[in-house]
Amino acid sequence: MPFAKESFFNTISFRIFAFFWLTFSLLSILIFSIPYFDSRIYSELSEKELSAYQQEIITSIRHNQIARILAGVPLSHAERFDGIRPVLVDDVDDSSILGATATEIPLLTQFMFSSSDPTRPLKKVFGDVRIVGPFSIHLGGEANKSYTLYFIDRVNAQKEIMSFVFANPALLVGLIILVSTPLLWWLARSIGKPIRNLQMSAKAVALGDFKINKDLETKGSLELRQVGQSFNQMTESLEELLSSQQVLLSSISHELRTPLTRLQLALALLRRRFGEDNTEIHRIEIEARRLDKMINDLLLLSRQQLHSHVSREIFPINELWEEVLDDAIFEAKHRKLNFVVRQNITQPARYYVNGNKALLVSAIENIVRNALKYTQSEIRVSIFLKRQELMIVIDDNGHGLDEAEYEKIFQPFYRVDETRTRETGGTGLGLAIVANVVKEHHGAVWANASQLGGLCVTLCIPLWITS
Repeated sequence: MPFAKESFFNTISFRIFAFFWLTFSLLSILIFSIPYFDSRIYSELSEKELSAYQQEIITSIRHNQIARILAGVPLSHAERFDGIRPVLVDDVDDSSILGATATEIPLLTQFMFSSSDPTRPLKKVFGDVRIVGPFSIHLGGEANKSYTLYFIDRVNAQKEIMSFVFANPALLVGLIILVSTPLLWWLARSIGKPIRNLQMSAKAVALGDFKINKDLETKGSLELRQVGQSFNQMTESLEELLSSQQVLLSSISHELRTPLTRLQLALALLRRRFGEDNTEIHRIEIEARRLDKMINDLLLLSRQQLHSHVSREIFPINELWEEVLDDAIFEAKHRKLNFVVRQNITQPARYYVNGNKALLVSAIENIVRNALKYTQSEIRVSIFLKRQELMIVIDDNGHGLDEAEYEKIFQPFYRVDETRTRETGGTGLGLAIVANVVKEHHGAVWANASQLGGLCVTLCIPLWITS
């Protein structure tokens, strides 16, 4: 039967990508969520810092910085960019901000929105501006008013390009993707390519090619190279095992043939002595021929199991049935049987099969000849494509089989009827050979009841799909 199409989502390359982007997404969410949970964004002052800023308030009053701010004296260049300077906000009208530049007012307004408790002053950095506050002060004398005081000073700014990147999260994410994607793709390829090589080598072994692939031991990560080395060792062991079985099979064949040949020679001598009409000698000859055929079939089955992938070729599918059916039609006409062929494939020469043509043709011929043996008057052969498989269905109108025997007939040495087997000369290995051939070509064969009243045997052989 055909292999199920593997989903791309099950590949190791996709999994690496998926887990990477999942991790990256979670990290991105975490990074962008930190500002909402990290207290350091608006940090509380330590005891030491609080004492220092309280001292700074006293210094500002002594040096008349507060007075100059209230008097509207413009800030000097040094006051704007060097050191710490106070900013006043009217408690009655918080939109009245004194001592801040035009660029600092929006920053201070944002800071005031998040930090408005004088008993718990905070600090925060906006680019190159640090704001600390609020502190509550009350000015006596003529002013006799309360103000909220903030301190502003300059800090070392990050480089402009980095500031721009960090100020634009989308650009930061895009930069990470741009840098990481080629690296990650290289990682996925470096892991996936050795695995694909291993997969191709495994398929080659399944098709009978026991050639060692040294790339499995030299390319890829350490773990994959170790797996490749173990795979090559397994391949060598399989080749040695099959070679030893081949030698054993040849020895068994010779040992079985020798006594059978002697038996046939003795029968020839007996026939010469007692004549051609001796019933006992004739009976022994029949059994000797049956034994010879059984040995041939058994050796053929064993050789197929050992060498099923040898002499494979890619050939058009019509070469499987044309000669077999021509011979069968000729025999059916001679026996006055109705032999119908329904070939429902347009231009079958366009489709191909990868396999041992002689074995596949023999399997089809075996089923057709069984139908010729057991049919009463009619045989129907249907040939068509189903998905990516060649289907050959052979029906007859013989006596058929019980449903319980549909699977058993493909087992070695299984006989439906001993009497019928003796009459037709069967050994119980024909359909077992067919099943083995089809299985080795990744196909399937099964039997069921025919619409004609007899037996229906279906062959399913995968097509060779070119890229």
